Order: sequence, then structure tokens, then C-alpha cells
Amino acid sequence: MQRGFRKFFKKNKDFFLLILIILVTLVIFLAHLNSKKYSGFLSGPIYTSIFFIYKIADYPVKLSSNIFSNYIDLVSVKKDNKILLKQNNILKDKIYKLNIFKIENGQLRKLLNLKKNVISKKTISAVITIHGIQSWFKSFYINKGQNNGINVGEGVVSESGAIGRIFETGRYSSKAIAITNPKCAFSVVDAKTGVVGIAKGIGNGYLKIKFVFSTQKANIGDKILTSGLGGVFTAGLSVGHIIKVTSKPYDIFKKIIVAPHKNLFNSKNVLIER
Repeated sequence: MQRGFRKFFKKNKDFFLLILIILVTLVIFLAHLNSKKYSGFLSGPIYTSIFFIYKIADYPVKLSSNIFSNYIDLVSVKKDNKILLKQNNILKDKIYKLNIFKIENGQLRKLLNLKKNVISKKTISAVITIHGIQSWFKSFYINKGQNNGINVGEGVVSESGAIGRIFETGRYSSKAIAITNPKCAFSVVDAKTGVVGIAKGIGNGYLKIKFVFSTQKANIGDKILTSGLGGVFTAGLSVGHIIKVTSKPYDIFKKIIVAPHKNLFNSKNVLIER
């Protein structure tokens, strides 16, 4: 029987489709009457059936509409995100630059204060342009040279203390050796005990103090300052602190190792003591 109905439906599918169209048209017509309402015997089942068919047919349309609307919203959100991301990157760059300016401004203030209250010599301001290629702890370059009155042997000072000496001069730039360079030597004093010695770079980021007798006092943690002797640096500039003291009964001098102040290579603006 089912097979017979299927065959009958296939042969007469156009007829059934026509009937369906007529029913849909009838319901739409009845639903849009302005002043009359259809209340015939078959009105209820017809309305219910056609409404169900309408809902099924309308679902894909609404789904497609929602998907398209969501797609448009997603595209708009992506554009807004790109704009916000770009603005965020611009703000980050501005904050980064402001932080750099803030740090540099703080260094300049400290350097100016050092010049007013500690340094007694005439000075020339300069900017470190690059650190030495040979070794981070051995040399650096500044943007001042012979045309600015820079001479070999003069001391270089940052806001944190002594950092090096002029080693070579050009017309517009100069090379300086750091206080941790083995070629750099100058007079220092233990701020706690008053013991004077000669500081010399070791080449590995540290210094050693020579010519301190075994009988003299020098302890780990003592702050080391420039003594002012020898004319390289003004007295009272920070050099570093003692991290190791070795003294043997048969040695005349103590072996003292000094770690330089932490901002040895973190400064940009410097002063050249003349």
C-alpha cells in the first residue's frame, strides 16, 4: 500500500504542489483581510497547517539573515579591533618614550646636582654614543672631541660617579676606557677607614685596589670613592664597594676586589673633568 501511495504521489506530485500553493495563497489572503475574518469550517486546520509550513520555510531565511548580520558585526568588530590595536601600540610607544625621557631627566638632574655640589673642576658635557666593540667593560665613545677641548687622560663622570678616562681623541668624538679596563688607574679612598690606594681595572667588570698595606683596615662592603689625588677625578665621586679582601701573613699588601657602582654603563649623559 505504501509503495502504491509513493507511486501515486510521484505521478501526481505536480498536482499536490498546486494544491499546496493554493492553500498557502488562501491563508495569506485570509490573514490580510482588513475588515472581514474568515471563520469557515476548515479555517482552523488550514491556518495551523499553513502556519507550520510557513515557519519551516521561514527558518532558513531567518538563519541566513542572522548569520549574515553576525558576519557584518564580526567584520565591524575586526575593523574596530585593528583600530584599537593600532591606537594601543601608539600609546605604548608614547609611554615608552615618556619613561625614557623621565629616566634621562632624572639622570640629568643628578648630574647637575653632582656638578654643583661635588665637582670642583671645569667640565664639558657629552653623550655616550656607543660602547666599545672589544669588550663591554673596557671602552665607550662620546660625541665630543678635540674641537670641544677634550684631552687624553681626562676623567669621565656620570650622575652615579666615576666611569672612565679619555683614551683617544678625534676632532668630533673620543674614545674612553672604563674604570674596569686594565689600562685605567686612579687614586681612591675607603670612605669608612680613610685608607688610600690605587684602583685599577681587572677587565672582567671589576677593579682591584693596589698598595694597601696588610696592616691597614679595609673591609667587605666599604664604599670606595675617588680621593682627588693625581688630578684625574674630583674627590668624593663614587667608584664602587669592596666585595673581597685577602690578606696573608707574608704579603706586604692586601688584595682588594671592588665591584663598580651599578650604573657604570647605564648612563647616557656624562661630564668630562678638565
